[in-house]
Amino acid sequence: MKTTFLFFALIFSCSAFAADIDDVDSIPASKPKESRLKHDEKVLKKDELRFDEKTKELAKKTYDTTKDFVTGKLKNYLDSSGIKGTDPTYIGLPKRKWRVSLTGDIDNISVDVENDPDKGDQTWGFDLKVRPPMSASAGVWVGYMGYGFGFSYLKADRNSTNVAMNFASPNYSLNVRWIRSTNDHKLKGWAEKGMTYEQLLQSEDYAYKIESFVFDGYWIFNKKKFSLSATYDLSTVQLRSAGSFIAGMMFNYQKCDYSSPDNIGLLIKANHIGKVKMSQLSAGGGYTYNWVPTPGLVINMMAMPVLTFFSSSKLYKYNWDFHYKDAAQTEINGVTVTPDDDRNDYGRVALNVNARLAAAYRYKNFVFSVFAQANYLRSYFKGTSFKVFQWNMKGTVGITL
Repeated sequence: MKTTFLFFALIFSCSAFAADIDDVDSIPASKPKESRLKHDEKVLKKDELRFDEKTKELAKKTYDTTKDFVTGKLKNYLDSSGIKGTDPTYIGLPKRKWRVSLTGDIDNISVDVENDPDKGDQTWGFDLKVRPPMSASAGVWVGYMGYGFGFSYLKADRNSTNVAMNFASPNYSLNVRWIRSTNDHKLKGWAEKGMTYEQLLQSEDYAYKIESFVFDGYWIFNKKKFSLSATYDLSTVQLRSAGSFIAGMMFNYQKCDYSSPDNIGLLIKANHIGKVKMSQLSAGGGYTYNWVPTPGLVINMMAMPVLTFFSSSKLYKYNWDFHYKDAAQTEINGVTVTPDDDRNDYGRVALNVNARLAAAYRYKNFVFSVFAQANYLRSYFKGTSFKVFQWNMKGTVGITL
């Protein structure tokens, strides 16, 4: 009797154990086959959902870790690029590295071409003075440690495109500037305005198409105590006065096109020459100095004589045809200009000058800066001399964040 009781008790215990299993993850064998399949699908979907959640959580952690690593590396690189290998008692980093600035920019270029009547080929000789109006712009710049983006609105008496890029590091500085501008004049449509051909010849209100490209780079020898970026891109702070010898190279290209039919008076004076191209390659050395008269203010001066060892000029001649108001050809009311011939010359070695002046002032979280650069470039070609004077000024008022 005791044995029989123990046998039934054992069976009851097994049944009770089976009943304690999660009814979601198990199904009695007595249910139909379709129910077991639905149950298996439900369990599988639940497992997939758990796996997707774990995968998403792992991916998010991996993304956050990677982002922090990349941004941290980039930030450390940008912060250290301007002071790597420098003396911390002379060069430091600004406390606030983000900057928003209002910018203003003006520039101008003049070209003088002179021909010596006693030298060279007189069929290509001419004298020309080009004095286009100044170009001016205003804009906004946003960036971090001197790296950033900006845009400018150009406002002048001519259509202008002005692109400038500057980069400064402890060892070197690179600068690129490209200017392209055109301006119409009051002589356009002169016949319709009631002007005579004789009045057209007497006028000096000419139209020009000017293009200028200048690249200059400098190697800084005293990078330990001197920082050019303290005044040019404001990514560093010059704490004490210091200077450095520099070596540099320059390439410049200018094109002046005044072959408009309305410039017939100028074309006659210029011996049919209506377009001039000039390019130069120069190298030299000089000195630059950062003066810190009071904390927060730094003034930079730089002068670099350069030896122009390569110079090239190309002149373009044009012919013209007159249009007459009547069949008797007694009154001219139009001119058509067509290309005729061109000539390329290579000039002698010449000594030229590149100079800069800049200043920056920090007051609390405000930054003020001004920059000016001038290039005086000369070339000589078989009795003809080219003189190009180009300058630009830039001012900024910014707030640091």
